[in-house]
Amino acid sequence: MREGYPGNLSVKVTYTLTNQNELKIEYSATTDKDTVINLTHHSYFNLAGQGEGDILKQSLFMNASRFTPDRRGSIPTGELRSVRGTPFDFMRATVIGKRINEPDQQLQFGKGYDHNFVLNRKNGNTAIGRPRL
Repeated sequence: MREGYPGNLSVKVTYTLTNQNELKIEYSATTDKDTVINLTHHSYFNLAGQGEGDILKQSLFMNASRFTPDRRGSIPTGELRSVRGTPFDFMRATVIGKRINEPDQQLQFGKGYDHNFVLNRKNGNTAIGRPRL
């Protein structure tokens, strides 16, 4: 029992790079008692390699037409806002640092790109993910 939650928890995380150049992160978990669980990750990847500087010169494409604005303290408002015309628009490959210093309230609240992005899927559904750039 940890932090007052019942039972023992065992978690497995599998990272896979597919032939389609996708990074898949899969979780599985088991418990010996009913309990609350909310799995997430906060991985950071510098594609230039360790010791090769920051990621601000790297390009990012993200098939996400909306993001979730935050209040101060990185608390999402619940709104799904269009990325169009904002520094959050990575619908075309864009250098990450190109717009990071724009006078945008959301960039100030997140101290950069620390927001959930609503990913567009081929079937028309969406998924919310936080890349934490």
